[in-house]
Amino acid sequence: MSFMSRLPRPRADSTLDRLVREYFGGGTTSSGVSVNSDNAMRMITVNNCIRVLFNCVSQMPCQLMKEVDDVKSKAKDHPLYKVISKRPNSFMTAPQLWGLAIVHVCLRGNFYAFKVKYGNQVREILPIHPDRVLDVTQNADWSLTYKIANVIVQGNNTQIQTQSYKEYSQDQIFHIRGLSLNGYVGLNPIQYARETIGVGLASEKFLANYFGQGMHPGAVIKYPQSLDPVTHKNLWEAYKLKYGGLKASSDLMLLDNGMDIAFPTIKLVDAQFLEQMRLTESQICGLFGVPMILIQAGSTPATFASSLQFKQSFVDFTIAPIAVNFETTIDKDLLTDQDQDAFYAKYNMGSLLRGNMAERFAAYAVGITNKFMNANEARSLEDWNKYEGGDVYENPNTSTNTESNKESNADNGSDDDSSDGGN
Repeated sequence: MSFMSRLPRPRADSTLDRLVREYFGGGTTSSGVSVNSDNAMRMITVNNCIRVLFNCVSQMPCQLMKEVDDVKSKAKDHPLYKVISKRPNSFMTAPQLWGLAIVHVCLRGNFYAFKVKYGNQVREILPIHPDRVLDVTQNADWSLTYKIANVIVQGNNTQIQTQSYKEYSQDQIFHIRGLSLNGYVGLNPIQYARETIGVGLASEKFLANYFGQGMHPGAVIKYPQSLDPVTHKNLWEAYKLKYGGLKASSDLMLLDNGMDIAFPTIKLVDAQFLEQMRLTESQICGLFGVPMILIQAGSTPATFASSLQFKQSFVDFTIAPIAVNFETTIDKDLLTDQDQDAFYAKYNMGSLLRGNMAERFAAYAVGITNKFMNANEARSLEDWNKYEGGDVYENPNTSTNTESNKESNADNGSDDDSSDGGN
């Protein structure tokens, strides 16, 4: 037995460990609110950030590419192409699958799915609820084993049986990880940021209770003596009847017996409370890498220039790393060792500009004028038909078509030979 095989293997937290820890205070925060991956979505800032990431990832087409002799093309003849770009299974589309994957990674740190194979080729991807994954262990040979709970389906209800499970090898599981400390199981970001999310949930609950419980009178009438219940009721009904409602808002009010009236100023929340809510918003946005402008948060309105910078940084530092993580995991888990030499997954991040025609056409113009893109390639990205002569790499602003010039000169009788003969 080698020295490396004797090293202790890190062990992932099981579902039972997580439940016990949360029940005995592991999920409870200093604010008094218990936070987990499910109720965190009830906080509007978390919900907005997850929705933005879901929309962006599901919008980007995932395609299988093939590279042979430095020539790259879509591998439409490979069976995996349809799985990752159109129909991963019988009940989902590809955008729904990859959107679900980023939601699981953001809320649980991991996305798991069964690989349904025909021979050695993956033909279906069936997502697994993260709660079904009881444990992930690393074996002596550094391979992984997944302990997945069985389920009982009764009508529309699905019950997870934590005491009944089956073990699967890593060859049977498609696993996308988020940030990880051990290299094979992603960290749960909600668990690590539960104090911040707890503050946000507690703040929302405080405001809800503030409006729900009332105790905010519009006027207070003071009487110097004590009132018996009957007199108190009669005075209350009389003043409400006389001065209540919008029509009586400007009427003259008469007070007797030394009464005094005050109209208290209701201060909903102080500046410090609002500042704390904005701080919590910014921290949660930082957790998911989403600019506050994209979830309509923050107190400072963004200018046109700053919004463009926020958008570009979001694509560069959030969406691009997610795309690379998904692409490399697809290559590793869904392609055979032989196919990995020629095939690879690629997200089309240009689809994020689908709603901005001006930016798309400006990018095409740069590509065509610098001759690393032709007109038909630009037209194909817009789903337009090709035209004859559009496959030429030339700058339309400076390039000339030699054959067209010759024909034009011949028609005009101004070719070089005729010019010499005339002289």
